[in-house]
Amino acid sequence: MGQAISGGLTQNDVDEVISACKGAFTQPEVEALYRRFRSLDRGLKGYISAEEFLAIPELSINPLANRVVRLFESVNFLEFVKLLAPFTSRVTKDDKLTFLFTVFDVDGDGLVSRDDMHVMLRQLAGSTLTDEDIDTLTTRGFEGAGAPHGLNLAAFKAAMAGRDLSSMEVAVATDT
Repeated sequence: MGQAISGGLTQNDVDEVISACKGAFTQPEVEALYRRFRSLDRGLKGYISAEEFLAIPELSINPLANRVVRLFESVNFLEFVKLLAPFTSRVTKDDKLTFLFTVFDVDGDGLVSRDDMHVMLRQLAGSTLTDEDIDTLTTRGFEGAGAPHGLNLAAFKAAMAGRDLSSMEVAVATDT
């Protein structure tokens, strides 16, 4: 115990990460994620900057890139893995919905408000929707969810309960 097993990780480090992410990743996946984290952390500072995140080609073309970067900016490796955990098939739908709520709650006040939804829809739609279109969609969505002023976590989960979230899942490539 205590000896490095993957570019600086010890077995205790790997076990801590697996525990912290509730088993969302296996040991080989944690080791692969650590290699990816280190490749992103170009200055070996121990965290990833916004610029380093936006250098990821798959992220840079995502309409939600700026929002995702705000969640991941300046995270250390443990935080990085915990933020990625909802994208595995090993976490519950409830965990995925909690993550999505965090993404949609732009101002972090515990409520997905009209303003939060406006920001998210603008990022997703770009200039294809007018502000009036976004206001109409937001009003319909909140009224349909029975929460005309916004959604707390429980209401958000209820509104999203029937949604298929399998498209949120990605596999971690390992060497094994």
